[in-house]
Amino acid sequence: MIESATFVIKAFEHVVDFVVEPFPPPDPAAALQAAMRGERQETPLMVPLIYTGVAVGPVDLVIEVLSERPEINGTAWEDIHELSLTFPEGKAYFNEPTGRARRDVGTIEGEEKGTYRVRLHATGRDTAFDDVVESPVERHLVQFWKEPPSPVSVLSSRSERGKSLPRFIKMWQGPPGATAGSEPQLLNSPPE
Repeated sequence: MIESATFVIKAFEHVVDFVVEPFPPPDPAAALQAAMRGERQETPLMVPLIYTGVAVGPVDLVIEVLSERPEINGTAWEDIHELSLTFPEGKAYFNEPTGRARRDVGTIEGEEKGTYRVRLHATGRDTAFDDVVESPVERHLVQFWKEPPSPVSVLSSRSERGKSLPRFIKMWQGPPGATAGSEPQLLNSPPE
């Protein structure tokens, strides 16, 4: 399973990707023959999950894997958005889109694969917007829990950069690795 973690990772062109890369087949020849017959193969999930204010540079990232939907704690976060993703079996990691910086966060196997709800938290996106930074000026928290798919939702959007995030998510949320929904809706605003 994906493991909770705290680390610093480099963003590039305002994003950090989340990837679930399918395990190599035990028999590559049989997998190739199955693909030639048109049988469906596991496809990787690769989404620009972390949208940063900084153009290039490190950001603080906390990953939490939960057993159920958490309460919303909006006091420490400017932006909070939720979306649904479908995880294949494979190795999970966050990486800089250039592939130079990679942080493994575990594996998805057996019953762990399926649809998850992902809550994205961010603060500090406006601090050094479009700049190249040498040390982190923004923080991100990503929470994962297993849940049936539902539309993208905006729980808080107080930063200037966060206001464009629902449009950004909608651009890439769709088959095969994500579950598309209707237009993102502001559900509520957590207390200031």
